[in-house]
Parts: sequence; structure tokens; C-alpha cells
Amino acid sequence: MPWENIGKFLERFSSFKPTKGFVQDEAAMAIEKVLNLKISPDDIEWRTGVVYIKIKNSSLKNEIFLNKEKILEILKERVGTKAPKDLRF
Repeated sequence: MPWENIGKFLERFSSFKPTKGFVQDEAAMAIEKVLNLKISPDDIEWRTGVVYIKIKNSSLKNEIFLNKEKILEILKERVGTKAPKDLRF
């Protein structure tokens, strides 16, 4: 069947992971959406499925930590199955 061939062809693309810049931008957008707080994508790093946020303000870290699940949920909606699994500082 032709659909089987198309399915096999499309499977190749399911293994692609999003670019680092894309995930950084999406994480910054998710934090802004949840907390109304602008964080530069340059202050965000994505490595091995974890988003690292480089900020020094402990009260902001606490707010982000308290809303961690909401932020990760937005990232999963926007990025898909390859979305980050954790937020760390």
C-alpha cells in the first residue's frame, strides 16, 4: 500500500530533535507566559533533555521552581515529544 511507504518515509523525521536555539526561545516564552517575566534566551541552556536557567536572583528561581510543571507542560505542547524533561538552575 502507498500509505505504508509514506509512513516509513515519515518515520525518518520523527528522530530529529529540535535545535538548541528553538528550545531556548520556547523556554523563554513559556516562562514569560506563566510568570509574565522576560528572560533572555541567552540565559537559558538546553543539554541532554534538561533546560538550565542561569539567573542569580533567588526569588525568581523560587517562582520558576514553583511553576515548573506548568512551564514544562507548555514546552511539551510547543516542542513535542522531544521536549525538555526538567528545569534546573
